[in-house]
Amino acid sequence: MRGRLGFLGLLLIPATAAAQAPALDSLREAAPGSARPPEAGSDAAAPDPGAPDLPFASTPDLRARTVAERLRRMQVADPLGAAVAARELARHDYDAIFRGFLAGTALRETDAGDVLAAFVVLQWMVANDATTEPSPAALRAIRRQFVAPLATKPPLSLPGARAAFAEEVKLRAVLHHAGWQAAKGAGTLPRFLATLPRDLLAPATLRTLAMTDDGLVPRDARTRAVPPAAAAPARGDAARARPSEPELPAEPRFPGNWASVEGVYFRAAYGVGVGGMMILRFEPLILLRDGTTYAVAAAALEDVDLTAERAAEPRRFGRWTRAGDTVTLIDDRGRADTYTLQDGRFFRAFPAGAGETVARSYRNLSGGGNTAMGGDVMIAVSNRYDFRADGTYGRGGSVGATNSGATSGVGSAVSGRRAPEGGRYALDRHTLTLTAPDGRVRRLFFAFASHGDPPAIDRDMIFVGDDAFTPPH
Repeated sequence: MRGRLGFLGLLLIPATAAAQAPALDSLREAAPGSARPPEAGSDAAAPDPGAPDLPFASTPDLRARTVAERLRRMQVADPLGAAVAARELARHDYDAIFRGFLAGTALRETDAGDVLAAFVVLQWMVANDATTEPSPAALRAIRRQFVAPLATKPPLSLPGARAAFAEEVKLRAVLHHAGWQAAKGAGTLPRFLATLPRDLLAPATLRTLAMTDDGLVPRDARTRAVPPAAAAPARGDAARARPSEPELPAEPRFPGNWASVEGVYFRAAYGVGVGGMMILRFEPLILLRDGTTYAVAAAALEDVDLTAERAAEPRRFGRWTRAGDTVTLIDDRGRADTYTLQDGRFFRAFPAGAGETVARSYRNLSGGGNTAMGGDVMIAVSNRYDFRADGTYGRGGSVGATNSGATSGVGSAVSGRRAPEGGRYALDRHTLTLTAPDGRVRRLFFAFASHGDPPAIDRDMIFVGDDAFTPPH
């Protein structure tokens, strides 16, 4: 239904020029229907020194691949909508339409950060059915708020992946806008909003935020202030409280599990980091030969009772299909998403060699709170591994939460450190074995990341359990 609504809107879009596209007024400094650029020296044209440039090159071939991949995704969930989409995207140039959205602003269609900022603004507009134009200061603040934390991480940090990501965001912005306009015209806006995906922020969350010169902030910060004790990290979109890994018998319980594995991969997903800032995180995923997927937990696969796990944690399982380098993943609720290997969102994961050693440190930083949205609460959780070439390791971490008291008048802070541990480690393919000095054994899932196409091993990122670790900076 979302696809068909979107293309009802696209039927109204002339293909002759970007200036004739239905202007996204919230991103224009010029009047609707005008495509004049901002005047030299104006506030709208002023660069933002606090936001890193993220240039990319848009090519006809890349745009064609972006459309083809979107149509493949739609085909899985809505074949009729995909057919309508294919017809309309053949008639209308989404790139020209998107350029029309940005006309009159300082946002550039050749910068992935600006493209992402435009999409965030559009999402807020749609969720609130808003027509008020944000100020140039608001556009700059939103770019800093949502883009700056992602700029040093894939896909934005990798030029090739950055381009693919930006084109996908551009296309989604055009479809998002078209669906919004069509739903308004048909009187079905509430239903349209109820079925929107959770990209970056859910519509329900966006409706609690106001667009200001400081970016998106809570509409009523005083009533939304949360003390640190009530803002504990939550699974999924906030920092995750990690139970200690189970102590295991010396031998794996289900060694035959690996015979059922087709491959090990990882994918990009949005989550919430320190202070509630949106971040891009990576999640390891195992594809099984029976056409199902398993989202990795802490334990090594050979210690997982997959039958019992499927009953206890059905959300960790889904289905997959493949056509060449294109993989379609369907979650436990039937929602489908299509990926192309090494395209910036879906990557091969590499095993360690038998007996391989690593002589470096890795850190994982997660968090929660609401300071990114103008609130008072910030939560930070840090975990660290120090691996040494002689086969020994050290491990530590910390957690901290602060409440500035700006709205309540009472500030507070709590902090703690994980008890340090150490022992010996061993790597064998996708298993990290940790042996304490007293002989206790823990086996955890392990993988190296990859980069490039064809994929090459990337030892600057590892997965331990379902967390990604990178060298501390």
